[in-house]
Amino acid sequence: MLSPPRAMRGRCVRWRAIPWVLVWAGCGPAATLGQRAVEAPPPHSRNQVVGSTAERPPGTPAPARPSMAEGDRPARLDVSLDDMLAWADAHAPLLQVARATRSRAEAARVAASVLQPANPEVSMAVGPRVGLSGVGVDVELGVSQALQIAGERGRRLDLASRVAALTEAEIEQLRWAVHAEVHALFHRALVERQRVQLVEQVAAFQADVLRVVERQAQTGEIAPLNARLARAEVAQAGQNLVAARQALNVALLRLAQVGGWPPEELPVLQGALDAPEDPPPLEQLDASAERYAPVLLVREATLREAESRVALADREAWPRPTVGVQYRREGNPSTEGPYDIVMGALSVPLPTMQRNQGDRARARAEVIVARAELDATRRQLRVQLAEARSEMAAAAQRTRAYGTEILPRFAENLSLLRRSFEVGEIDILALSVGRERLLRIQSDALAAQLDYFVAMAALERLVGADLWRDEHDGGHTP
Repeated sequence: MLSPPRAMRGRCVRWRAIPWVLVWAGCGPAATLGQRAVEAPPPHSRNQVVGSTAERPPGTPAPARPSMAEGDRPARLDVSLDDMLAWADAHAPLLQVARATRSRAEAARVAASVLQPANPEVSMAVGPRVGLSGVGVDVELGVSQALQIAGERGRRLDLASRVAALTEAEIEQLRWAVHAEVHALFHRALVERQRVQLVEQVAAFQADVLRVVERQAQTGEIAPLNARLARAEVAQAGQNLVAARQALNVALLRLAQVGGWPPEELPVLQGALDAPEDPPPLEQLDASAERYAPVLLVREATLREAESRVALADREAWPRPTVGVQYRREGNPSTEGPYDIVMGALSVPLPTMQRNQGDRARARAEVIVARAELDATRRQLRVQLAEARSEMAAAAQRTRAYGTEILPRFAENLSLLRRSFEVGEIDILALSVGRERLLRIQSDALAAQLDYFVAMAALERLVGADLWRDEHDGGHTP
């Protein structure tokens, strides 16, 4: 069964990194910002919200995901953000493909676990021995095995483990990207749902105005043209409502596409939009990104893999001796009879020409490239963090500019506008202008909220962690 729905937080994803319909891409004691935290859970528990008061002890199993994510179909349609995140973590198509790449890492481990890369060789020779005293038969049997004596197998196993670590880092990067994308699409759907509610209020308002206008036209208080204008406004409000509902449906479908939700029955989202907050200081973001940024973790894993390849290439430059045993039976046609001879054999190649120079040079070049990429990514990340933080702070300021009086009082403002029209303070044209002005302000406010979530998503995407923990019982709209 689903866990009880909880309030949503303003967490989302950076659109410019990947399209809407695609998905691009840690828990310890957290540094706090007031009552909030910016430290991230470790990679194995990234789906937990940052800011837990205690670290999970080593060896303690991770909390079980909601049972909704365990079946092939959702148990119910009304879902919270945590429910949707759990479902996406288990069913997102991109993650299913990414997790399948573990089979490649396992294949590399199997290949590296072979005791010796070369099989034993058996040789046999048979031929006549012709002499003055007659003809005998010579038989020769041999078994030889080429050996790696420089610890190459250990280096191969180490490389296989580094490949597995890189694979896990890449999977975690994609998992965090899906996590962030679900945040984004979930909040986009919440914004579109609130937009539908606004348009529904406008449609109801226009229907009430039409009844008032028709009554006034029948009594001769106003010209019949006003009734026609009112009917046109009602028709336009109906079209706007259809478009708003379609936009909400598209947002839910995109959420279903990314999260692997079955499209036959779209989810009913539980929660509301949070009030904007200023981002944490840049130094705090830098520290968290240095520890948890997925792109840095992948670059570091790539560097470790490249260094492991250098170690293996150096070991493979060592000569590989071949040891064996030979049995020889020499036919002797004389009365003395045949001779049985047993000899041990050892051959060692002289590393005068081939010392694995090509593979060693290529492996060292990959290390140089991996270090350069890590250094460049680390330098660029700080600039990107500063840019994303600036965008989030500006978006929060824009959202707060609408205050707490305008947005929640949309219905009240429409009622005041309608009352002014009924008492004759304004005519129908002024009524239409006023209504459009109020709706535009509401729409602009919703757009500012969405920009805020996009900007915060960009920051969370770079940091690799949720910025704040969820401490409230119910979401609210500014």
